[in-house]
Amino acid sequence: MANDKSVPFSFTKNGIYYFERRVPSDLQKHYSSKKITYSLKTRSAPSAASRASRAAHQLDEYWYHLRIKDVELPGKHKLRMACDIASSAGHAPFTDAVTLSEAVDVYLKLKGANRPMTFRRAAERSCGYVIDVAGDKDLRAYMLIVTEN
Repeated sequence: MANDKSVPFSFTKNGIYYFERRVPSDLQKHYSSKKITYSLKTRSAPSAASRASRAAHQLDEYWYHLRIKDVELPGKHKLRMACDIASSAGHAPFTDAVTLSEAVDVYLKLKGANRPMTFRRAAERSCGYVIDVAGDKDLRAYMLIVTEN
């Protein structure tokens, strides 16, 4: 295994470039090994450099999100809750709340029968993105967020 300094985060083995990146110590609890290593499936240095750079950038982005997810939000005590937002907007407080994750489960039970597995994955993935960004809230809270902006 020879390191090639012209291609960052890589080494060659039998002429094939491999990506290699050490997992930061603060994020090792999320991984089963201390290094991420896989084949870039190329013998070309420029192609390997491009692929390795893209993979390193994706890891940096993902690790950033893992780190901020673990950190307590500054000023969290100042956030208004969905019920506070509803009452300040003149709406009744939510009593029969249905969260987005519950709504996805009901949707998949009603519409997901006899559908391919990709149907379920797509619904869970798209709603998962919303939950990751805005949290798993009552469905009406999402409407309030949209109308306020």
